[in-house]
Amino acid sequence: MRFFSLSFALAKLEENFLMLSRRGVSKLSLGAISCQRRYDHDRWYGHALELDTHNYRFTGEQPNWMKSRSRTEEETKFAKSILAHVDFASSYECLLFDADRLNPTLNRKEFGNEVKYRLEKQSNTVARAQQLVKDGTYSQDPRVEDTMIARIFDEEHIQAEMKYVKCIRANELAEDNRLDILPGGSANSLREKTRWNVNTELHPQDRSEIAARLTAWLPEKYHIVYFDDFQTVAANDAKYREEMKTIVANVQKEYEAEAKASNFEEDLKQVVDDLYNDVDPTRHITAKAIAESTSLEELEEWSRAVHEYNGDERIFDIYARAASLTKNAEHAKLVSQLREWKKASRKL
Repeated sequence: MRFFSLSFALAKLEENFLMLSRRGVSKLSLGAISCQRRYDHDRWYGHALELDTHNYRFTGEQPNWMKSRSRTEEETKFAKSILAHVDFASSYECLLFDADRLNPTLNRKEFGNEVKYRLEKQSNTVARAQQLVKDGTYSQDPRVEDTMIARIFDEEHIQAEMKYVKCIRANELAEDNRLDILPGGSANSLREKTRWNVNTELHPQDRSEIAARLTAWLPEKYHIVYFDDFQTVAANDAKYREEMKTIVANVQKEYEAEAKASNFEEDLKQVVDDLYNDVDPTRHITAKAIAESTSLEELEEWSRAVHEYNGDERIFDIYARAASLTKNAEHAKLVSQLREWKKASRKL
């Protein structure tokens, strides 16, 4: 009886294994298979068995114990009834009511007379600060004097920043409401494209058209026009660089008398130097200075500065001067070849 039950168990095991593996197995390997622990399916099959076998009766949909609880119609109506009522404002109202009126440190909504009195207070504060600085009332206390100067200096920045913040918020408003602004009506319209695709997945041509339409929807004063900053223009164009230097020199002449009368000559010199550095940080590296230099370390530092600024013709003068100092004929020949290649590249 024991032999019969053992043979029956082996036969059933062989039958189940053949059904599972879908291939023939010789009876010689059956003994080894019968000794393995078949319940450890993670080890032998990975998660293949967990994909399409279930430990419950599978009906084609998730069972209730796996579903998230759905609200009844009464619960949904109650949840809607206690929500606050929202009136969607226009873009103008969004820009007005953009911050809490009870928080005066933020750029909050103001009434007409509030705007008028705030601007009047600011102008009075700036005018008084200018008068105190000019009279030298607080010249003995540099902290108070610096505060006065900061008030004068910040006024223009504050006004410009407020306009800038409004402009950015208006553009964000257009970007966030593209489904309402862009034209629709077909499956291939811009509205449907931006509804079903992330902006980075759209074709560049569609993205440029979307940006153009959103910009055109905004008032013109909120349009953002990108252009090169003055430092990039100065680095790339020698003509404009000289014009900017002339402007800085004229500003220095304009304020020389006032700085001398108020004993601010050092401050004016520092500000002018900073402006010159913004326009051209390599202005001290001239052809004459390169020809007179006798230090390889200085020439190396100058070469890096010129290369990082705009890489103009001075880089060849620096290399040639270094070759003459080291008396390296191959180096000098290479520099002359570089000059010829540069001329040839301009003709192409």
